[in-house]
Amino acid sequence: MKYKTINSDKFNTPYSDAIEIGDLIEFSGMIGNTEDGLVEGGFEYELGQIFKNLKDGLAYYNLNYSNVIRAKILLSDIDDMPKLNEIYLTYFQKPLPIRTTFAVAGLPYGAKVEIEFSAIK
Repeated sequence: MKYKTINSDKFNTPYSDAIEIGDLIEFSGMIGNTEDGLVEGGFEYELGQIFKNLKDGLAYYNLNYSNVIRAKILLSDIDDMPKLNEIYLTYFQKPLPIRTTFAVAGLPYGAKVEIEFSAIK
């Protein structure tokens, strides 16, 4: 197994950013953070940063967005779902990854969105 711990090492978090199991790559939940913390500007900016972070994570495994097969999305406000769908479709084309989306009571660091991804080689 190959673990990616670049960000979790920087932020001293008790988990790996991703794990490679055969042809499957499982990414931990991502929020819209940089080395300086959660990006400012709200939902759309956080979501954009998540996709930047995902792009970097996929590149670590020589993959791109077309390799993503699953997304589990946690929203602090379910009313953000229309904007989520609009932005989401700028990153993925058909066949789209399978997806689960639900609202939660809270997310780390006051984030508005967190997403777990799975990708396949």
